[in-house]
Amino acid sequence: MPQPLSRPLVPLVSWALAAGVVAYLATCSLGLFPVLTLTDRKSWAWEITAFGFFLKVAQDNRKKVADLYWAKALVCNAIAAFGGGFLAPMIVGRTPVPLMEETFVWMVVVTWYITHNIPRFSDFLGDVLREGPGQTMLIVLFGIFKTQQIVGAVELASKAVTAEELVPKSAYFPFAVAGPLICGFVGGCGGTFLPPSNGLAPIEQGKVWNIRAAFFAPLMYIIATRFFGVELLTAKLGICLFRIAGDLLPSQRDAIMESVTSVLYNGSNVRSTPLPTVVPVKKA
Repeated sequence: MPQPLSRPLVPLVSWALAAGVVAYLATCSLGLFPVLTLTDRKSWAWEITAFGFFLKVAQDNRKKVADLYWAKALVCNAIAAFGGGFLAPMIVGRTPVPLMEETFVWMVVVTWYITHNIPRFSDFLGDVLREGPGQTMLIVLFGIFKTQQIVGAVELASKAVTAEELVPKSAYFPFAVAGPLICGFVGGCGGTFLPPSNGLAPIEQGKVWNIRAAFFAPLMYIIATRFFGVELLTAKLGICLFRIAGDLLPSQRDAIMESVTSVLYNGSNVRSTPLPTVVPVKKA
């Protein structure tokens, strides 16, 4: 059995990897704003961000798919990576994003493979990316790309509704809100509802951060851009920072979200928790 790579190397490699990515983006990119809004196509910032996103998805699902047959494991990983990227465009009759940008498909395959199937290296890579600097780097890259998925789904739906000619436009709304909001939500967390056997389990309790972020992010983006005239990329940057901060500061995030949701629940009188399930017991 192959021996694991030296554990003392893990912090050093983690720091070196994170520092290398930061140094490259600092010297070769067009600046922080283009990196965070994923609009820098001069450097390799787009490729680094996308690869980091898929690598984090693979690492997050590593234990979940570790014992599965390889084909099923790869499909499960792909669903987690861009399930929403398939569902959101299909809602408005557009081509799914992974079919338009084939690079994503091969990034999913490569990140899945190096996460699971290279002796010694796969375990070492997992240790490196769970270490502080490596983990933080992946969280930031994940947040940038996840924002792209959400905002892209919102704008795709908005343009699809505007371009529709077979069905009359809304008589009461000058621009689409419901469609972009739904697509933005699905684009942000659609993979959690797949395969269909998952049903609505991800939203039963309403306390999962990924679900909450996928709802609040498109909502804030639509309000900012449609009602307050905020420039699209500026609003996108705000959503990106919201997502990254939520992932980096989970305790503070949960405390704030509980305060916000408690106000909404109290003000609207909707049920905040499901009723307990009562199982009838037959008397002897």
